Amino acid sequence: MIKKFLKKILGFLLKTSFLPSRFYYFGFNGRVAIEPTNACNLRCRLCPTWQYQKREMGFIKFENFKKIIDENKDIFKRINMIFAGEPLLNKDIFKMVKYAEEKGIEVLISTNTTLFNDDRIKELFDSDLSYLIVCLDGASKETHEQYRRGSNFEQVKENIRKICQTKQEKKIKKPYIILQFLVMKQNEHEIERMIQLAKELGVDKLDFKTLSLGSFVELDKKIQLAKENLPDNINYSRFIFRDGYLAAKSKPILCSWLRQTVILWNGDVSMCCYDFNGDLVVGNIFKDGGLKNILKSKKYKEYRKMAIQRKFKLCQNCNFSSETTKSIIFNNNK
Repeated sequence: MIKKFLKKILGFLLKTSFLPSRFYYFGFNGRVAIEPTNACNLRCRLCPTWQYQKREMGFIKFENFKKIIDENKDIFKRINMIFAGEPLLNKDIFKMVKYAEEKGIEVLISTNTTLFNDDRIKELFDSDLSYLIVCLDGASKETHEQYRRGSNFEQVKENIRKICQTKQEKKIKKPYIILQFLVMKQNEHEIERMIQLAKELGVDKLDFKTLSLGSFVELDKKIQLAKENLPDNINYSRFIFRDGYLAAKSKPILCSWLRQTVILWNGDVSMCCYDFNGDLVVGNIFKDGGLKNILKSKKYKEYRKMAIQRKFKLCQNCNFSSETTKSIIFNNNK
């Protein structure tokens, strides 16, 4: 209770305007998202990548990724190789994973799982990847493909099966395989079937992820999306939605991204996990003296203060919640 009270007091003080910007640096927690690409081969129904993104499409080069790792291997603990696009579209994705893992940095990839074949599965295991999220948003072809437009349910299911089978045959612990099921009105009736399917496929963990309605859309659009897509079972929602009223069930006092960061494919550094258009870019790694310099820059401090005070539109519309997932663990190796 005392800890919770102190956090509220801290949150209140930080949202006031009189504190100077230097008070808004809380250190870097070692977690970073590095974007392999902002291109994708699917057109998922609610995804901002193909509907709202205005940035130039591109791919991070291995040489640039290597430079980022070499300069920051002492402060990086975990890299999420995902942001606005499908990581496996980058031909060097597993080469990059291997390089980071060899430096002692855990790497996570989240994929739509459509681009695997025997060669790619071999590259996956050769890379020593720590965590792999495979996405399957239905326990049937009709349900999965209504959301993951351009995906093939049977192909994705077989790819997951092959990856899990290969891991079992090799008798290894990595990667820890997480099956992600995005719960919405259109698929909540298949939750029990998905639990059984996850067991059959052999994944280590099943995550039921709650639906985000987009920090990039206006409230009237968000309410319409809520009507069309939020599950009826409130246990699988991060929102309360009644009679046209929409609110987050729980929000953190301070955003966790104040202590981590996003590196876009071109080296731009953003402070927000919903910043698909690079609106909150605070510098570029290759032009502004590297990440460590940017993290302590005047602009970053000013942006962090503005984010805490919710002066950015992205912060005002933010869908981040402490109720993002519910999980079932089948293998507790991690």
